[in-house]
Amino acid sequence: MTMQNLDTPRAAIVVGASSGMGAAVVRRLVADGMTVAALDLATANWPADQPAAYTGAIDVTDADGVAAAIGGAAAALGGVDVVVNCAGILGPVTPTVETEQSTFERIIALNLGGAFAVTRASLALLLPRGYGRIIHIASIAGKEGNPQMAAYSASKAGVIGLVKSVGKEYAASGVTVNAIAPASIETPLIQGMTPERRDVQRSLIPMGRFGTVDEIAGLVSFIASPDSSFTTGFVFDATGGRADY
Repeated sequence: MTMQNLDTPRAAIVVGASSGMGAAVVRRLVADGMTVAALDLATANWPADQPAAYTGAIDVTDADGVAAAIGGAAAALGGVDVVVNCAGILGPVTPTVETEQSTFERIIALNLGGAFAVTRASLALLLPRGYGRIIHIASIAGKEGNPQMAAYSASKAGVIGLVKSVGKEYAASGVTVNAIAPASIETPLIQGMTPERRDVQRSLIPMGRFGTVDEIAGLVSFIASPDSSFTTGFVFDATGGRADY
């Protein structure tokens, strides 16, 4: 495959882009000089200062809809080089024995099934170009497992396995597939926890604080860049010292 000229302007699609890490990633990639399409649920509340060149609706649990939404965004941008998937839900923090099967399946479908749908749709566009970056937001919970968060932990462990598998599969294609595994980040997900749970999560981080969305966006910026050309199937740490592998 022919590598594209990396000196030309590049375009990115951010999924789950209306708030939290996704909104920060949009801002950072725009600041980096990329043209960005921001996708989220049709019911999403977009910030007034949304800098994306294009906004659109996506439901990552609908695989056909994902392909259409990503394809439409790419067409609006005149192509795409980077896809960042920030879509995800925490789900209830409850003992496993009290977690309904339907709750488990819903979280897996959105966090892991959605990651697969985004990956598949992105590969279809990036592989023919011989260049691209696919980046997923996983979680330290996918490495270590968080008590009372079995569904979330399992879904993010699945995202990590997905990235490792697909990254190896397409390693010679020019398209890299990587993930970031944050510890707790100051987002609406964390704000939704009880104060007691927030204290527990903070106590697990050796730096003694939650990460910021801008710190995650900065890491995305590097992974999305041409400089990050020899890493694929990898999970980048963003845990304030919590992760030990």
